[in-house]
Amino acid sequence: MNRWMVGALLMLLMGCGGEPKGSISGTLIYPGAIPSPRSSAQQPGSVEEVVAGEIIVQPREVSLQSLQQLRVDGVSFQRVRTVGDRFLLYRASGLSPAETLRLAARLEQQGLVAGAFPNRILRSFRTPNDPFYGAQWHYPLMNLPNAWAITIGSSSVTVAVVDSGITNHPDLRGKLLPGYDFVSDPANAADGDGPDSDPFVEGIDPGYHGTHVAGTVGAVTDNSLGVAGVAWAARILPVRVLGVNGGSLSDIIDGIYWAVGESDPNFPPNPNPAKIVNLSLGGGGGCPAQLSNFFRDLARAGIVIIAAAGNENQNVSNVFPASCEGVIAVGAVGPQGRRAPYSNYGTRIDVMAPGGDLSQRITFQGQSFPAGVLSTSYDDDRPGYSYVFEQGTSMAAPHVAGLAALMLSQNPSLTPAQIRDHLRSASRPLTPGECDRPSGAECGAGLVDAAQALGGAGSPPPTPPPSASPITTYAVAFYCTNTSDCFPADLNRSRVQVISAQADRVPFSLDGLESGPYLVVGWQDLNDNQEVDSGEPIGFYEDARGNPRIIQLRAGQALAGVVIRLQPAQLGASGAGATSELRAGLAALAALLSGRR
Repeated sequence: MNRWMVGALLMLLMGCGGEPKGSISGTLIYPGAIPSPRSSAQQPGSVEEVVAGEIIVQPREVSLQSLQQLRVDGVSFQRVRTVGDRFLLYRASGLSPAETLRLAARLEQQGLVAGAFPNRILRSFRTPNDPFYGAQWHYPLMNLPNAWAITIGSSSVTVAVVDSGITNHPDLRGKLLPGYDFVSDPANAADGDGPDSDPFVEGIDPGYHGTHVAGTVGAVTDNSLGVAGVAWAARILPVRVLGVNGGSLSDIIDGIYWAVGESDPNFPPNPNPAKIVNLSLGGGGGCPAQLSNFFRDLARAGIVIIAAAGNENQNVSNVFPASCEGVIAVGAVGPQGRRAPYSNYGTRIDVMAPGGDLSQRITFQGQSFPAGVLSTSYDDDRPGYSYVFEQGTSMAAPHVAGLAALMLSQNPSLTPAQIRDHLRSASRPLTPGECDRPSGAECGAGLVDAAQALGGAGSPPPTPPPSASPITTYAVAFYCTNTSDCFPADLNRSRVQVISAQADRVPFSLDGLESGPYLVVGWQDLNDNQEVDSGEPIGFYEDARGNPRIIQLRAGQALAGVVIRLQPAQLGASGAGATSELRAGLAALAALLSGRR
């Protein structure tokens, strides 16, 4: 539906009352933050993967070898085939993995067979056991599981994350080397001073960009906690050059010099110089010749510089430092391997890597999440370490920096030019349609294949990309007919806004509101059926106890700062959910806005 039609519908909803209209605005916090490690850590082996509905049986007697059917708790399992020389495989349709596990145990308890167990799924030991790895669609997309079968990296390789600083995230502990803070303006640093040896930023960084980047480069992997990183064994050197309002070029150059071990009388020496520098940062303007010389000299000295191409959907030649010679420029693709709609393009791009697309969604453990890059972060609203989905070429670059670390751990003699050439030759070119440009060459050499970059010429191809689809999100101000539970609401006085999910925190504004009581709701209609279904993210403006809070809006009042956290609805159970009146109200408003009554 075009904007004019949406506006017309909203005008119809506004009515013709004479009193001044008010508004309610604030922020929807999308469910991009997967639970923190304090509540989500899993012990090794705690998740048992099985083929749903399949049970392997060892008969007690040879005569049972011919038994075509087994029945347990009213479920019939049909014989499929013999497995080896002593087992039989049986199958029943329509069972979940949990039901399969339960019925296998029940069958064995009955004593009819010598043994019964589910048809378990086993994986290569190079598939990490981190519980959120299954949501990191971006790693299989660039064939990292097959690359990890070749090498997981080496602690002798250090990657400098020259960025916004770091947090002491549990999924980064043991990987971080002593870093430095180069933000020279105390106001921008927001930590009370200028440069110092403390790059940690809990409670300072508005987005924890550096922590997210560092997690992609090399979060602690295969530790049954959180997420995986690209370079399992590499070390990370945090270098803070970005404050709460960006960073100056002089601070960034200082940070790069220090990171690679160059001496500078203004700063103490760095005892752990990095061979790889990730620059998930940039600004407008082409690259001055002097700065191209600076980066080219670093490359000649053996330093691999990885730079994000930028997120303005423009030619990368207008962006610094990605347009400089001597750096490896990285653009971003979404979950389908196509250039992400925000990613810069141009023949100066070297390769593409996963950067995410928050306007799409993926499914993980039966829940739908924005299709961003999942990595380490910190939550200031509920202080604690977290994992969030983010998008950007800033997220694509650390994939390539981590891969460069794997390449150097395999062959320390590789030069930056050889690494760039290997990356380019190991990439799958994008078609003009996939690049969304007249030529696929405007996406560089294409989507990099990590296994091919490590010389795995005969390695399996990447797994197919995950299915992804757009997310429809609504912010709704229900006009309440009562102040106890609000419903049934007056839909003629209620208002709705459609929101595009481009980040995990998105502003909303509900205008044209009459004076009166309102319940403000956020909802993501994941299957686009205009009904609130179990698992769909929903949230209310809440009071201090977490209960829905009804707002009394005065005539002409503009109320700002309303924060709504969306969480997957658990309908029919205790906790977050939706009443039948709320479901009906949301469906009616969604149908009205979309033109379907």
